[in-house]
Amino acid sequence: MEEKLSAPIILFDSECPLCVRFKDSLKLIEGTEKITPVSIYNEQVYIDFPLLNKEECESKVHYISSEGHILAGEDALEHLIKLFPIVNKFSWLIESNMGKKAVNYFHNMTNKYRKTLIKKCGTCTK
Repeated sequence: MEEKLSAPIILFDSECPLCVRFKDSLKLIEGTEKITPVSIYNEQVYIDFPLLNKEECESKVHYISSEGHILAGEDALEHLIKLFPIVNKFSWLIESNMGKKAVNYFHNMTNKYRKTLIKKCGTCTK
């Protein structure tokens, strides 16, 4: 039996170059060393956190807080923005309706781009 994964956790698609770059960039931010990056293809995460849905994890970024709360999509991005001082200059994005629309748009566009990359990739399993 594998050791239980420790939260906080950011789930990412390890077969998506865009997702890997996001994960690598996140690791450069001070304070994020306490977040464990876990591939969505790691079956242990679904054992440790049975409320996770693998298909949903394949379509949206997921963050699991140290309390075990699961945030997905824009909610996960908003939480990360609030959590780290270096991204605090972007906090206006989650404090206004227009800003929330911008975060939502950014998330939707990067998700579409990710799906396009996976579809075009000859070596990806998806």
